[in-house]
Amino acid sequence: MTRRRGAGAALVLCAALGCHPAPRPPVPPGAAIRSGREAVAALAEREANTQTLTATFKLTLRRADAGEESSRGAVVVARPDRLRLQIFSFGVMTAYDYTANGDRYRALRPLEGKQTSGRFGDATSDAADAFGEDLRPLFLGAGDLAQARVRDGGERWTVVISIGTERREIEIAKQDGSMLRETLYAGDRARLSIEYADYRAVDGVPMPFAITVSYPDKQLRLAIAVTRYTRNQPVDPLLFDF
Repeated sequence: MTRRRGAGAALVLCAALGCHPAPRPPVPPGAAIRSGREAVAALAEREANTQTLTATFKLTLRRADAGEESSRGAVVVARPDRLRLQIFSFGVMTAYDYTANGDRYRALRPLEGKQTSGRFGDATSDAADAFGEDLRPLFLGAGDLAQARVRDGGERWTVVISIGTERREIEIAKQDGSMLRETLYAGDRARLSIEYADYRAVDGVPMPFAITVSYPDKQLRLAIAVTRYTRNQPVDPLLFDF
């Protein structure tokens, strides 16, 4: 993909989402979660009530050597299995363009002239990339909640979901049902951790505007400051074609 085409794709996605800051309405009080069963039900309801989601955000990548890079991005999610993520350099140039559609993915780095694609069962992660190839755990849902187990952690519930040889742990506040943290494990090793904060109301639903993603193996941390969300708005299916 040339730089000109990359810039065009960035502008199309950014225009589709509306790249401007969102207002800050007060967060409505959430219901207390009194049992593990209610914690699992709250996750299921959250996913069922948001079939499409779009967001624009500011992204800061922090490396182990104290290096830091800042950029902007946009993401579109259409459950159960489609997403598009773009990271923009200089505001309009596409530096990273990731699409998942069913069991297929494509990751482009136009400014570097690189492309990877394939099916998730065969995908391998690029150790030099902050994301890796399978971004579905970040955006497309918790997994098979029917088989979830729940631990009582004092002020929070931890919902544990098995995903093949891995597992996902989701921590939910008992006080108001907000999601506090998610961690993906490969065996006993934490592969990915996501923390949520700064909840604000979006169409009456609390959404996190501060998200921190940590990759312990790569010693990388992504600080995401969301500038705008939309929920359950029509999404052009062509955004996910490749």
